[in-house]
Amino acid sequence: MKSRERLWNKRGVLVDLDGTLYRGETPLPGAPEWLARVRRRARVLFLTNNSARPPAEVAARLRRMGFEADEDEVLTSAQVAARFVREAYGAVSTLVLGEKGLWEAVRREGLPAFGPGEIEPESVAVVLQGIHRRCTYADLSEAGLAVRAGARYVLTNPDRALPTERGLMPGAGALAAFIEAASGVRPVTVGKPESPMVEQALHLLNLPKDEVVMVGDNLETDIAAGNRAGVDTVLVLTGYSRAEDADSGIAKPDWILRNLSQWFA
Repeated sequence: MKSRERLWNKRGVLVDLDGTLYRGETPLPGAPEWLARVRRRARVLFLTNNSARPPAEVAARLRRMGFEADEDEVLTSAQVAARFVREAYGAVSTLVLGEKGLWEAVRREGLPAFGPGEIEPESVAVVLQGIHRRCTYADLSEAGLAVRAGARYVLTNPDRALPTERGLMPGAGALAAFIEAASGVRPVTVGKPESPMVEQALHLLNLPKDEVVMVGDNLETDIAAGNRAGVDTVLVLTGYSRAEDADSGIAKPDWILRNLSQWFA
């Protein structure tokens, strides 16, 4: 483990949400106080793989739980994906399979956006897919047809399961498995654990990598994303991963904390 002093001196902190700051609708013990203290010396960005909510709604939810949060401090996989499409392919016809957060991100990037059935599959340049809890067989089929016809396939995040009060439900990655099986094409993924989300966050912070740390509860997404982007990482044992999981080789955290309150201990 690296020196704790190095952690304290970070000027930028990238923070995962569920399992790191809160669980469900309940803030984790000490998390709001930790965030307030970190803000005294560092800039904060909240990173979430969930593409369903726009940044304003994510920030409002955080505030309801007692966290200081502004809309411009939130970076979602929907924002990363929409910007990736514009920068990689231009303002091309985009078939959107997703919810409010993804549609808002696409419009902000100025992409010509269509829903399933609004454009012929052969005219689609990019299929952009996130979580979509009301999609139908017909919606997934249109996406598969477009990809088979030559459209690029971009996925907001690979999470196959989405935590809910009823248990784990199909996530964006589960829907992607359908489209991939139907089209024979694997999507380009931009959310954690891939590096584009952290790279966009670094651009927004405008800080060197060695002055930024990624904080999260999941080795497979948060810590792996930080590793791939070349920033230091903190695994917090308040959510998905356990301390013994760090020996699995999936990803290597620079620090492991029982909870966020241990940050300054």
